[in-house]
Amino acid sequence: MNNQFLRRTSSVILAILLYIYLGYQIYNAHYEPVQTETVSYASTSDTVQVNGTAIRKERPITAQVNGILTYVINDGGKVGVGGKVAQIYANAQSAAVHQELENLDSQISELKKLSTPGDTYAANPDSIGKQINLKLTEVLFNLNAGETAKLSNARNDLLYLMNERQIVTNRSVNFSARIAALQAKRAALAASAGAATGSITAPASGYFIRSTDGYESVFDYNNVLSLTPAALEASLKKGSVPQNEAIGKICENFDWYFAFVIPGNQIVKFRLGNKVTINFPFASSEAVPATVVAVNQPNKDSEAVVVLESNFMNSSIASMRNAAAQIQIGQYSGIRVSQKAVHFATVTKTVKDKNNKMFTVKKEVKGVYTMRGSELVFKQIFPLLSTGDYVICDADPPKDELMTASTVKLFDEVVIEGTDLYDGKVVK
Repeated sequence: MNNQFLRRTSSVILAILLYIYLGYQIYNAHYEPVQTETVSYASTSDTVQVNGTAIRKERPITAQVNGILTYVINDGGKVGVGGKVAQIYANAQSAAVHQELENLDSQISELKKLSTPGDTYAANPDSIGKQINLKLTEVLFNLNAGETAKLSNARNDLLYLMNERQIVTNRSVNFSARIAALQAKRAALAASAGAATGSITAPASGYFIRSTDGYESVFDYNNVLSLTPAALEASLKKGSVPQNEAIGKICENFDWYFAFVIPGNQIVKFRLGNKVTINFPFASSEAVPATVVAVNQPNKDSEAVVVLESNFMNSSIASMRNAAAQIQIGQYSGIRVSQKAVHFATVTKTVKDKNNKMFTVKKEVKGVYTMRGSELVFKQIFPLLSTGDYVICDADPPKDELMTASTVKLFDEVVIEGTDLYDGKVVK
């Protein structure tokens, strides 16, 4: 009886050991102690999303208009002191005739421009397509808002872009017949046009803007470089101040500012004098070059106001006040590695002093573990740009700052998953 029990017990134990052995072999065949990823070369830019405010040196133009007012200069157009910005007509019919004459002049001018070889023929179809989409959105917005003056300008811009796209996509387009028809229409219309009863001129030189939003006197242009987060917020909360009898305004200084608040941990991205690019996705299709002229942080843990300065202007930016923006801080090129590959390790290095005497330096540095055959090698990295997913590293860091034999290189296999990692470890 005992012998039978022992035989059964031995069989069970042998079966368990056999299962354990088979399981170990299967696990050993499929288990990878580390997972790696091949690093690559990348070029990218650091972009910060903000909501900011345009601050300009603005002077409202006020006038009592006895009749119908029509503008003779578009938003963002330059004008000298005493230059004409608007005409006054006795009635709506006379104003409409002159407005139609201006519209015809604009169409004729644009068609002649399109018919003349120049920059149009070197334009990028994709870029024009993006501008068409943006301008179409502007047309629909002005249509819904009842902004008839802006609608006319946006429509003309859209028409020009569509014609330009036809040319750059190598379609055969001849505008001669259209230009002749518009010129004939203009001549007939001019014969019935009445004279203006008055005009309005610019009190100063600068950019002309047809609309006022009440913030012209809220922000102090002369003290914008000393703005604090609290002061900027207070100015916005103050709200607009109505400009009675204002028919537009002059932006007297060609330099204007864009101010916004950022968290304290983003201050290192903005250094005085640095060149940046601003993109206003909902206001303009053109990138705006600017310079960091102020970074004001009340204390080291608080938010800060960043002030950018630019002299770039177009019709969309001229009438913009509060806007969402993408600030492109800089372009970075280098070795791209996953954030999961980055570790800290203490590295020891023997160096020479000024007297050629050897001494040892120990330092904790940031780096990655790379595969050299079946062995792990720790390599120091020098991050240029870090995001939540990856790090762009300097491919040629300063030799005197490099603590390891070399830095990470193109096509290195870096470890992105693994445990108990250390320099010299042998893995399968």
